[in-house]
Amino acid sequence: MLLPLITLLSAVITVLFYVFNAVSQLYWLPVVFAASFTALFLCFLIFLFICTRFINTKQKCVKHSPFYRACADVVMDFTAKCLRIKLHVSGMELLPSEKFLLVGNHRGAMDPLLTMNLLRSYNMGFVAKKIVFKIPIISRLMHKCFCLSLDRESSRKDLKTITEAIRLIKSQTASIGIYPEGTRNPTDELLPFMHGAFKIAKKAECPIVVAAVYNTETVMKNAPVHKTDVHLDFIGVLDKDFVNENSTLQISEKVRDMINEKLIQRRNNSV
Repeated sequence: MLLPLITLLSAVITVLFYVFNAVSQLYWLPVVFAASFTALFLCFLIFLFICTRFINTKQKCVKHSPFYRACADVVMDFTAKCLRIKLHVSGMELLPSEKFLLVGNHRGAMDPLLTMNLLRSYNMGFVAKKIVFKIPIISRLMHKCFCLSLDRESSRKDLKTITEAIRLIKSQTASIGIYPEGTRNPTDELLPFMHGAFKIAKKAECPIVVAAVYNTETVMKNAPVHKTDVHLDFIGVLDKDFVNENSTLQISEKVRDMINEKLIQRRNNSV
């Protein structure tokens, strides 16, 4: 949305410069276009910077903010277009109407951003490493989109994050996503799952949506020259009864098997 808008405005400005003879030589028109595009983009960044200054990251995000969610969506749309990501989605019809815990594999930095943008109507947030929350502007927008910082060096803060995730889902405020591998894994061989991640679903008494993402690890290698086809598949939903009746270990093994099977299928199809 942002990229086409800035491009259109830059083109209009360039045409106006030519029509009113502010630029008489045709070879200057690309320069005017590039300059206006850069200026408009910088204005947008300044606008975001000013708006996010009003966000207090030390206070809990207790309700949905349409304005800041829209700002985040614009940033994510713009980033995806600049990186030339073509997202292919399947299984959206499986998603429950109530808030849920989303669990999947984690292959690249764009995984949570693409998922949050796609599931904006679910007020999707993610549990992420604390280092992500040091990025200017982005960290504050993430806070307003129900993203939670996970500090593995502090068990007390770790528990606080899990408790907040439970509260957000149970109160039907937001859906929360988490990657039980604990880190990015660009291969088809899944790392061992952290069973504690599934305590969120058990405590929140919510369904678990299982997802598999494929090919995000190649985005930064391809961009901006080549397009990247990213596949995000919603494989299935483990209902509340299944979550209540099984241990975190059993749930973890079930989810891991589902994702592993999908990755094998996706890999075989791409060969």
